[in-house]
Amino acid sequence: MSTTKIISPYIDNILTALQHQGSNNDCGPYTTATVINALLGLDLEGGQLSQQMDRPIWRGPRIIIRRVPNWATFPWGMVDVMQEFGLKASWRIMVSTNHLRQTLSQDKILMPIIGSIYPLWAHVMTLVIWDIHKGWGFANTQFSHRNIHWLSDGYFRSRWNAMVNLLVEVKQA
Repeated sequence: MSTTKIISPYIDNILTALQHQGSNNDCGPYTTATVINALLGLDLEGGQLSQQMDRPIWRGPRIIIRRVPNWATFPWGMVDVMQEFGLKASWRIMVSTNHLRQTLSQDKILMPIIGSIYPLWAHVMTLVIWDIHKGWGFANTQFSHRNIHWLSDGYFRSRWNAMVNLLVEVKQA
């Protein structure tokens, strides 16, 4: 690949809208709120969204459990909230890093979920840049700054593989 850097067209909006989750386990709601705010110019607050997502919601004849209260957010929970705000969103597993690089500069926002099986943890961040030398750059709700958070290619791949290459993808409708 001859490209040395790929940048999301949403990088500035996402970093401007980036919220800090504090010391809680609410990366899903905070990242979801950040993306919604970046795309729609809203002022949705991650903590309030977290409380809303703690409660199951009826969608027609089925109930959707969007997260384990005060702990883990499911990818379909983030997708459900995005769709509630009129965005096109989906989630899937077994996504390749080639797909991330090919899609990053398009009109989609990519939210890979990384983690570990032992010890068990997961974290979602918004991918905003890829650099052949620095690795993968994210808007990360774990930090109070609005700077790019870099993960080396090796670290990112190992943590993403542990979560079966899980990705939430968002696009304006």
